[in-house]
Amino acid sequence: MRPFKEVVYCFKIVILGSGGVGKTCLFNRYCFNSFHMDTEMTIGLNFHSTYLNIKFDDDKESNSEDKYIVNSIFDFGGQERFKSLIPRLLNGTDGALLVFDLVSYSSFQQLNYWYDLLKTINDKKIPVLLVGSKSDLLENSSEMEIVKENNIMEFVKKYNLDGFYKTSSLENYNVLTAFKELNRLMLSYYNFNAILI
Repeated sequence: MRPFKEVVYCFKIVILGSGGVGKTCLFNRYCFNSFHMDTEMTIGLNFHSTYLNIKFDDDKESNSEDKYIVNSIFDFGGQERFKSLIPRLLNGTDGALLVFDLVSYSSFQQLNYWYDLLKTINDKKIPVLLVGSKSDLLENSSEMEIVKENNIMEFVKKYNLDGFYKTSSLENYNVLTAFKELNRLMLSYYNFNAILI
């Protein structure tokens, strides 16, 4: 019999970006700690819920009951034919990851569309992190393909985003860190007095 989990908060997280940038690989690495080289592009969307252990500032006893945040994570297909499905599914979003491929400048240019879509549908202020995927490819890519650091920082500043992370789902680099930071920001935005364990 599975132990009972006391769920304190539920957060809806969306992963947005163009097709082929690595959103599903991020999703799979975070949700299932798995990676597949032959991951196919998402048809429509992927959905999964995960649990993160939290502690309240006033929980003095180390043996107090475990409490959890549930992350309901939506990974949207980024191809043109799926874009019409996305707006109705963005309502109620608590936090977002905007994803681009660090070695694809065209995927970076398309971030404006995804940010505008998120802000058009979601009128409340939510934390948004910029995520550059496939950092494992940087070393063997030409300078012409790599998205420049100054362009990335200008985008973060322009839209007043809450941070930027380079990630590699293949190497499991910064994936958990980015999701944990998004959860920390969501707790902060809603003035919840809990911390991640």
